[in-house]
Amino acid sequence: MQLKNIISRQILSDKEAISSTIDVMFFLLMVSLSAVVLMPVLLSSGHNAAVQDVAAYRFDEQLLRSLLDSRVEGFEYMVVPSSMSCIVDILPENSMSICQSNDLFAKEHASRTFADLISEGMLFSLRTEENGTYCYLHPFSSGYSEATERIVEEYLDRRIGGRYNYRLEANWQPVPGCGPSGQLVVGAIPPDISFRQSALISVPYNYAVSLADISSPAGDLKFGRAVNSSQKEQELCSMFNECISQAASGSSASIVGIYYPEEYLERISSGQANMAAIGDSLMGSPFYEGNIERTIAIGILGNAVKVTDNMCSYSTDNVTNLTEDNISLVGNQLRQEHTNDVYTYLSGAMSEEINSTVQAMMQTNDSITLLKLRDRQIRSILMHARPPAAEVTLVVW
Repeated sequence: MQLKNIISRQILSDKEAISSTIDVMFFLLMVSLSAVVLMPVLLSSGHNAAVQDVAAYRFDEQLLRSLLDSRVEGFEYMVVPSSMSCIVDILPENSMSICQSNDLFAKEHASRTFADLISEGMLFSLRTEENGTYCYLHPFSSGYSEATERIVEEYLDRRIGGRYNYRLEANWQPVPGCGPSGQLVVGAIPPDISFRQSALISVPYNYAVSLADISSPAGDLKFGRAVNSSQKEQELCSMFNECISQAASGSSASIVGIYYPEEYLERISSGQANMAAIGDSLMGSPFYEGNIERTIAIGILGNAVKVTDNMCSYSTDNVTNLTEDNISLVGNQLRQEHTNDVYTYLSGAMSEEINSTVQAMMQTNDSITLLKLRDRQIRSILMHARPPAAEVTLVVW
């Protein structure tokens, strides 16, 4: 009896097996809890990436909208003509020089939105490209474009704060697909996988041709004669080509008017220019003993000469003399060159469409159908020549 009590006390006092079992069960419980917690995370890594992508996309959209709507207080830039950039020194504000370049060429917009600055930048940055070489049309393009890029970059750096990389591009072309184009670029080249948001903004550009101007060669009387002609197909093709010529001429006049103020230059050359009309608005009060207005006019004329491919048989030195004959010569040459370029482009781009329209006209004698085909084709010519809105694209990655 005493032996049995001793054995039972030994069994009850040996608790190591029970402790080990509890430890194993606790370990398994913790593993199960860890699996419950971590498994959804492991399985939803693709989902998390998608969530991050959506966040970046929405941030991109909000940032672009905020940028365009935000106001810029005290936007400053220099309007030094390219012809004077080599001889003008931008002096510090505390300089004692009588001819203070900062007073002459500094400009400031008190309150503008970024959309305003970018849209005007499209005009200032208009350029032509040939064999990889760019020629800027506007003589004051450099200062404005540089200042716009700088202030846009400062805003994006401040808003993004290193969380993302970015690139902002703005592009505009007076004649879509042909001729000079304006561009603003800030930021690095984006990778293939990135998020893009785009917006359209209007450009303060006056298009010189209306639908009535383009349709004048295809008026009812002329159109009736072409339809009833023995050479109907040829006459109709010629009629639409004249409409294209009208569109090209109007586009050319609008483009040249941006950077070549011919009437103003003529008043300068004859000594009739009013400084309050253009000088003060563009350059500020001229604290300068010389004729700064005439110097800038010569710079505008010289810049226009560089744009032309061939200035007849005249030398550059002779053409840049500020005379009414030279001013008219350069203006006519600029308009003719742009007209030729636009006409060649529109004729090639629309040849198939016009041939299709003419063939449809050849297969009917119904006057209502013929007029509908004519009006549709003329509107198409106008849409090909009319300038679109500028496209602003923000890329974030």
